[in-house]
Amino acid sequence: MHFKHSLLAAVLLISLAPQSASSASAQSKTKKYTVTMKKAHLPSAPKNGTDDYRCFLLDPKVTEDSIIRTIQFIPQRKNFVHHAIIFRVTDADLPQAVSQDKNGKGWPCFGGSGLGGMLSSFVSTPWLSSWAPGRGIDVSPTGYGTPFKKGEQFVLQVHYNLLAAKGGKIQTDQSKIVMETIPAKGAKVKQLHVELFPAPVELPCPAGVTGPLCDRKQALIDLASRTSKMSAFESAGINILCGQDPFKPTPSLTSRCDKVITSNFTIIAAAAHMHLLGRTLSLTLNPGTASEKTILDVKKYNFDDQSGTVLKTPVKVKAGDTIRVTCSFDPTLRQKLPELQKLPPRYITWGEGSSDEMCLGVISATK
Repeated sequence: MHFKHSLLAAVLLISLAPQSASSASAQSKTKKYTVTMKKAHLPSAPKNGTDDYRCFLLDPKVTEDSIIRTIQFIPQRKNFVHHAIIFRVTDADLPQAVSQDKNGKGWPCFGGSGLGGMLSSFVSTPWLSSWAPGRGIDVSPTGYGTPFKKGEQFVLQVHYNLLAAKGGKIQTDQSKIVMETIPAKGAKVKQLHVELFPAPVELPCPAGVTGPLCDRKQALIDLASRTSKMSAFESAGINILCGQDPFKPTPSLTSRCDKVITSNFTIIAAAAHMHLLGRTLSLTLNPGTASEKTILDVKKYNFDDQSGTVLKTPVKVKAGDTIRVTCSFDPTLRQKLPELQKLPPRYITWGEGSSDEMCLGVISATK
């Protein structure tokens, strides 16, 4: 369960891009809420790190039980905001959030919201939306939406990638969230939820490239020092979930993991998330069987455009089905990309930093 929590906390990363349409009656009742970070934050990374994960408590002051139609994170510093996640904080975790926020200064939060314990934070601070390069307004498909009760608040997690600061200059950031809602009373919409499909990342240094961090153990120690101590456990946990030896995994330029589904749902949209070395990502339903179906096939992954894909025809998934995520990577890009080429070479595992990697398929579904 601890591994599962760490894995879920690592999510973080992508929002889907469903269709933008709503009825005229819903539009006439739409309310708009805008909330900005209380204080400007000057990002800083742990020792030897290049990433700052920071959480902030934001109160949109919602005056009635509502359904979210659109929500958007608007970064003030687009150049070094790697991604942002918007969580909904309910009464269960609100006192802790108020205490940790220190009146707007926020708190460090590698992974999830940093609230609650074990899996409880994903019940009392569920994920609402997120922003990554290429994302705009997150719009619910027609007939779908997400509930947001009167008095609830946001926890905004921002991942600052200090490698991307222009000229190396770090500036303060004071980003904001804009949300449009309709009243929950009388609304007839289906609720969306997110399903995650991770696979291990085990990329050795390319042939002819050497250095102390090309040793996997040393690379994991380095990962923990510049992000969080839980990072190495995340990597091990994903290997276990996907049938790999957590201590001696097989290095490969391709990542793959099969997940057996335990409930029935219908997939509405899907998205891919990797970092700068990612090349392709696919999601396949029941691979190798007569009922095999491609859910998502990204042949040329672009980190600067992580918008999701609304399926032309929703895909029904039954308990007992299998969904496979497959990713491919090119670690030689580490010696070529301006953001990475000045960093020491190393063995690359799953990690939350911009110079680490992920293989994560994300689907938006309804029961």
